[in-house]
Amino acid sequence: MEQRAGRGIGQGKARIWGLQAEAARCGLAFGTLFLLAGCVGAGEAPTRFLDRAFGTPLDGRPPPPGAEQSYPNLASVPPAPPRGSPSEREALTSRLATARAASREPVTPGGPLPPPPAGTEGEGQIPLRPPSAPRLTAAPRVRPEAPVAAPAPGMPEAAPELPADPGAPPAPPPSEFLAPPPPRL
Repeated sequence: MEQRAGRGIGQGKARIWGLQAEAARCGLAFGTLFLLAGCVGAGEAPTRFLDRAFGTPLDGRPPPPGAEQSYPNLASVPPAPPRGSPSEREALTSRLATARAASREPVTPGGPLPPPPAGTEGEGQIPLRPPSAPRLTAAPRVRPEAPVAAPAPGMPEAAPELPADPGAPPAPPPSEFLAPPPPRL
């Protein structure tokens, strides 16, 4: 009898744990759906979100350029260029070391500029200094007795006369208008 009673208690605990595990799985599923609903924007349905997440990637857009071409063949890569002789490499290394040392010295404003490196692209096309400002020629004098141009068609011949100066400023408004407004209650 004792064995039977002990066996029943163990089965009851296992059943409770099984129900708790099932409840936890259901809670996890509902929580996932709840979080998925939070990911969806205000104007779209969850199905639209799932279509965008797992559906066709282009969705009416044109394919990217080169998508219809096959993958490149890595066997068709050209061979590496020749390294050159050791003396050429040593000369290049010494020129680079000289240029590096020269680059560490700051250029003083207004001082002479270092010459551009020889053999570079665009050599002689870029000036070392900016061009000087162009000299402007004197404009012809305007004569005060020059004739006035005729008005354009459809425009009045002369500007209207301004009103005469009224003289004294107008009188201030009555004191009722100058007082602050009553408080709102």
